Amino acid sequence: MTRAREQEPGGEIDEVGAMRWRRGTTVILLAIGWVCAGSSFAQQPAATTSYATSLDAPEDLAARIATILEDPALARAHVGLVVQVAETGEILFDLQGDKLFVPASNTKIVTAAVALEALGPAYRWETTLAATGQIREGVLEGDLWITGSGDPWLSRETVRSWPALLRRAGIERITGDVIGDDRRFVGPQWGEGWFWHEIYASWASGVSALQVRPNTVRADLIPGARVGDRARFQLRHQGPGIPMETDVRTGAPGSDVRLHYELPPEGGDVRLTGWIPAGDTVPLHLATHHPTLYLLNHLEQAVGNAGIEVNGSFRRAAPEEAPGPASWSHGVVSDSLGAAIAEMLKPSDNQVAESILRTVGYEAGAEGSAEAGLDVARGILAGWGIERGAMALSDGSGLSRYNRIAPSAMARLLRSMWQHPEHAVFLAGLPVAAVDGTMRSRLSGTPAEENVRAKTGSLAAARALSGYLTDGAGETLVFSLMLNDYEVSGSVAVALEDLIIEQIALYRRPVQPGWPQYREEGP
Repeated sequence: MTRAREQEPGGEIDEVGAMRWRRGTTVILLAIGWVCAGSSFAQQPAATTSYATSLDAPEDLAARIATILEDPALARAHVGLVVQVAETGEILFDLQGDKLFVPASNTKIVTAAVALEALGPAYRWETTLAATGQIREGVLEGDLWITGSGDPWLSRETVRSWPALLRRAGIERITGDVIGDDRRFVGPQWGEGWFWHEIYASWASGVSALQVRPNTVRADLIPGARVGDRARFQLRHQGPGIPMETDVRTGAPGSDVRLHYELPPEGGDVRLTGWIPAGDTVPLHLATHHPTLYLLNHLEQAVGNAGIEVNGSFRRAAPEEAPGPASWSHGVVSDSLGAAIAEMLKPSDNQVAESILRTVGYEAGAEGSAEAGLDVARGILAGWGIERGAMALSDGSGLSRYNRIAPSAMARLLRSMWQHPEHAVFLAGLPVAAVDGTMRSRLSGTPAEENVRAKTGSLAAARALSGYLTDGAGETLVFSLMLNDYEVSGSVAVALEDLIIEQIALYRRPVQPGWPQYREEGP
């Protein structure tokens, strides 16, 4: 694995340092023939039409978009785009809308919509601490059970506060074990179709029913003094690390960073091998070995710092193990699902998405698995008129390469959510162009600034952007744009996305009196 740049926790697999367009940049680019310093835009004949003007008819919008799509950067790419009027469903533009595309993190739009329908925005998770045994003279004669329900909000600070709860319960020593019960979620901690070589990257951190946020570790690789010396692995924070054997060597100054993560076939710790250049400290943002074990590591450290003695071990619950009667218990209740929707969509948090999907499956009376959650999703989507083949999903985050979505189906979902009782919660969770989330550095100085609310998506050679905008006439448009198999950098693909969305934002046409409205106020 070659390091491109350090990632923010929960962020997408993204090259997005998307170009920050200044006011008027798009018009200049089109007028001079798509010239962008440092990009792979090919020279084109100078455009003869000013693209700063508004568009009055769908044909004008289609002509603008067609010009952009003729760029050589998309010569081998697959492009799908659907633009519809939210209130009426009128189609303004449709290019391969019924074809299937890898949606990347646009999958989270589906997860959010299904969760709001199935669970409601007020849903909360609860983590339970329970003493199974008598508490006598400061001694818990038994085990302490920590039972999780999949809370994606549980912070390190909260876990560090638990020793104070134990002291208030009169517990100074535990004769048995501290047991983490994560059995509400079943199956592997990763999703089906995730790249195996990325499961140690922060964005691909696994999930369990008992997990701490963030479930990642930041560290540095510090080169040695001479070429060939072993590099030093150093955590950036105090707290538990991850079981990892490092054998990274120091290369020549200015050489490439080449790192490889290996899991020995016989099990054991992960090995990190490779080379880093002399004089260049390399930052790492890594997923932990297992979410439950990482939480227990934090708790063990906090309990030890508080002076509470544990005679047993800190471990995960065995498959058939059952706790005894509780002499004391305490519930830790999370923030709401409505708040979690924004925490998932704006920064594109993969772990929150996977936790929500498994919770949907569990609360439907099935097991807490991705497949159970997807079964619920299929039923809800069918009720919204979205056939099964138009949204073929394998996970809730979009990390899976098996996911396929048709832009027309995504537009249908967005229209369904436009009329949904929880529309306001859903809309508030989406990133806003030039304001926040994964859209904060995009479309600044254009008609789309603070106007577009949309979810990004990014994997290697796959980009997607779907959401809402208000056109020049004040009507709400839904759009779903998907790019697959392009041969240029992700930054160029994002720039083309932004050019297309800007043209949609310029669309304007006369609206007849009595225009139908499904609600008094738009977004």
